[in-house]
Amino acid sequence: MLTRTPVTRFALTASAAARRCYSASTRTGPSKAYIEPTHAFGTPSPKTASYLSLANTYLLPVYARPDFVLERGKGSWVWDAEGRKFLDFSAGIAVNALGHADEGVAKVLSEQSNKILHASNVYHNEWAGKLAELLVTLTQKEGGLGFAPNSNTGNNIQSPENVPKVFFSNSGTEANEGALKVARKVGKERWAAAVPGRKDGDYYNECTKTRIVCFENAFHGRSMGALSVTPNPKYQAPFAPLIPNVDVGTVNEIDSLNRLIGEDTCAVIVEPVQGEGGIHAVSTDWLRAVRNRCDEVGAVLIFDEIQCGLYRSGTLWTHSEYPVDCHPDIVTMAKPLANGYPIGAVLIRPSIAETMTAGKCSALLYEDDGMAN
Repeated sequence: MLTRTPVTRFALTASAAARRCYSASTRTGPSKAYIEPTHAFGTPSPKTASYLSLANTYLLPVYARPDFVLERGKGSWVWDAEGRKFLDFSAGIAVNALGHADEGVAKVLSEQSNKILHASNVYHNEWAGKLAELLVTLTQKEGGLGFAPNSNTGNNIQSPENVPKVFFSNSGTEANEGALKVARKVGKERWAAAVPGRKDGDYYNECTKTRIVCFENAFHGRSMGALSVTPNPKYQAPFAPLIPNVDVGTVNEIDSLNRLIGEDTCAVIVEPVQGEGGIHAVSTDWLRAVRNRCDEVGAVLIFDEIQCGLYRSGTLWTHSEYPVDCHPDIVTMAKPLANGYPIGAVLIRPSIAETMTAGKCSALLYEDDGMAN
């Protein structure tokens, strides 16, 4: 069984956990900082110039990168090809939780690549089940997905039908795509089961329970489904039309939920802490109201914890210490899960996971086989 080395963190009182506070910045307008590099480094050396020339010639120019080339890193520091040392405040955009050139990560990647690195998700390997077990048992121990903290009694022999299930992907946006696909499938099954005789027809195509609810200032990814629930014109407009049947609400507005989330809603996706344009936490009262409304109409509640989960907000999941009546049906994760190795994951309640079986909907996306984890 995989284990996690315990870390010391400040304990939160019950009231502090419920009202967890974050600093926030006030948005005055869309940022344009991405259009041009913000720093200039003078004339590059021939070595750096050769790297930059290759990039300018062969790479799609979708980022305005500064004119230096990162060559190595250690911990929180990186060095460029000129030998200049930089403190890395971004950590690969919330990815490198163990820092650069971590000895343990390097050892595992080297050892596994010398055995077998990839064989596709149609075969078993020794690591995927272990990582899935760790994610489930940590969630049971520390809270989340309907489990209060310390729900794990220490008995690792659990009935498979009562255990949350994990689907591995290659990235965060793919994890969100997978979660949305699961919710669409659950919506069709619930729609068909609601009225006798519906399952006798072509209910996959006749179903009206296909709408997805997302929220302003969200960011869920850049692939087409995830982008469709990222309601920012800067990201969406160049690639419209996106997938239909998406409704957009505002976080922490309880009064609008009954109108926003209806009988035709199959999924609601939200970040417990939004990271676009600041750090914006959602309230537990609002999450409880969302949970209640999802239960009323049979919608699947998805928490995108790709940015805020995996201890970035002090607990395993941002919602770990929230009351269980605020918890989601699905949690998505990625970023620090493998410290830069490309992986994401979808953690799903058993009652939701049971609709996904081999032969019915065997391919959510191309699943990461998780061998190097």
